[in-house]
Amino acid sequence: MKATLLFLGVFACCAALAQTSTAPPATPSSKCPIDFEHLDLRYNHAGGESVPQLKLVFTNQTNKTITDFVFALSILDSSGNPVPYTSQFDYRHEFPPGGPERSRLWKLDSASVDIHRSGESVTLLEATFADGTTWKDDGSQACTISFDYHAK
Repeated sequence: MKATLLFLGVFACCAALAQTSTAPPATPSSKCPIDFEHLDLRYNHAGGESVPQLKLVFTNQTNKTITDFVFALSILDSSGNPVPYTSQFDYRHEFPPGGPERSRLWKLDSASVDIHRSGESVTLLEATFADGTTWKDDGSQACTISFDYHAK
């Protein structure tokens, strides 16, 4: 019985100390590892078939080689509301620091792209570096390029 009371007393003291201790300071989110140079979503009409395509041009802003990217696309509907595209886009190529800008083209599903869209935005969700470290979007979407065709 005394051991139980002693245990409860120690537990209560530890719980009180845990509530009064301060949490470690939040670290600011790291800088976006790339700089978007260009975003283009248009239809390619070659071969008699209209196929929407997403083209991104970007540069490596870090001092490390990036080996893998994951991007997300949202298409602004005619009212300006973002509609996430059904899948993400991977880019897996070594991209050294200080290298020339990179360009990547992805074909999109015609049924998923509203021809009456009012813009688009692309967000870098994750980048993996050659040393095994990763950068991930913290939810702020700080690494985003957007175009809104609505009149300002």
